[in-house]
Amino acid sequence: MSKWFILPALHKEERGIIGQELKRVERSFFLAQQELLAQARDWANWDDTYEFVQDNYPRYAEVNFSPEMMTEMRYQLIAFFNADGEVYYLSGLAPDDNHFATCTHVVDACAWMAPFIDSIQLSIENNPDQQDFLFPGINSPAMVAITPILRTDSSGPSTGWLAKVRLMDGKWIKQMENVTGLPITIDRQLTAQATPSTTIKGDTIYAQHLLPTNVPAISITVGTQLNRTHYLASLDTIRYVLIWTACLMLFVIGFVLWLMERIILKPLKSLSIFARQTSGENSQLDSALLCQRNDEIGMLARSFDQQLTRQRELNAELLNLSTHDSLTGLPNRRLFDQQLKADIHETQALHQPLAAMMLDIDHFKLFNDHYGHQKGDECLQQVAKALQRIATDHDFLIARTGGEEFSALLPNTSAQRAEQIGYLLHHTVANLKLAHKASPVAPHVTISVGIGSLDESIDISPSALMSNADQALYSAKAAGRHQVIVFKPSIARTSVHTPDAPL
Repeated sequence: MSKWFILPALHKEERGIIGQELKRVERSFFLAQQELLAQARDWANWDDTYEFVQDNYPRYAEVNFSPEMMTEMRYQLIAFFNADGEVYYLSGLAPDDNHFATCTHVVDACAWMAPFIDSIQLSIENNPDQQDFLFPGINSPAMVAITPILRTDSSGPSTGWLAKVRLMDGKWIKQMENVTGLPITIDRQLTAQATPSTTIKGDTIYAQHLLPTNVPAISITVGTQLNRTHYLASLDTIRYVLIWTACLMLFVIGFVLWLMERIILKPLKSLSIFARQTSGENSQLDSALLCQRNDEIGMLARSFDQQLTRQRELNAELLNLSTHDSLTGLPNRRLFDQQLKADIHETQALHQPLAAMMLDIDHFKLFNDHYGHQKGDECLQQVAKALQRIATDHDFLIARTGGEEFSALLPNTSAQRAEQIGYLLHHTVANLKLAHKASPVAPHVTISVGIGSLDESIDISPSALMSNADQALYSAKAAGRHQVIVFKPSIARTSVHTPDAPL
């Protein structure tokens, strides 16, 4: 019976579990790709980057690139391309010795970048829009994210492309193993020879899936394995019970039938339901009942429950990493853009007011130059904490959307009420009394605030709302900074977006 019924069922269930685990690994890879793309987009949609590619910011590379930054962010290569798709600037760590190099051509110390640059330029030529893909690489595969370079408010034509490359090497695989809790193997194979597979050997199940790369002839195989100890223990227990039951049936057939129903069939059915409903509403009840058992089925149920809990924790952690800024803990541009679209939709449906703010730390570049980047990061963290406190008290979203730039969404808030909150944020930061001796505005850190409202725009769209706030912010800067300005139509007629003075 175990050979014809129970063993095939357990094998099928085992294969289903390994398939779910492989999908979880692939979801982790996908989230890692999206995180890299989000980071590339944050850099590309930055006014400083926009000016740098146009030769208007000569100190950009000196301020932003260092081997420590590349190591901390786990970047192997950051590449800038002009509007013609030609190399403008390169910065990276050589894979063999981690030697840091910057250059404008793929020669000498940057010669190792050639395969990546050729692949990126080909992708830009075939698909100039934002994209991400896996590159088979030479020593190890790599994740590549490419995005057009635009202004912070996404206005104006693209001046080129920014690409970021992250190797999927041993260190990266170790991080993914910590995230998923599973052993992971990555290899490159010819697509024609690579096939997905699931293999059972002794106490271990081995499985692998294929991931496509930008080179059709080469695929990446992702593999993992699971221990079968609990399954084998359950199988041995079932075989023993079946033999004992067969002997007992010679004496009391009725008692045997009841015993099988009570001890074997019903628990196995409950366990099967629990395994299939791990994401359903009733899984907690099944889990509680099964986990109270003290036999092998209870051990297996507790193992399922622990894996499910771990998976939910990791999914929540990955979601938080992809939607929040690592330095300040505030929501990042990705989450802000999602919430902006949702609030616009709700505003249209409920006919409620909606206001948005753009906040900028005055002369932050001078602060960094005077006090150093470590103090600059501490300043950003203190300012972000103060802004978040006000946002929590008044129930609105505030996010870090640039280097020293923050954005806020105030649903069901009029322009007048938004102005009051803007002054509250303005005074809160000023009252921190963070010394800023290099600022021509005040002896301490200050902010400028621009406020836009759909009340002042006939175009109900995310771009219109943020454009109003952006124009108001530029007006605040032009007027001397350290102030709050609400967008008016007169601002739109007189405002000219020119490269800002050093922040």
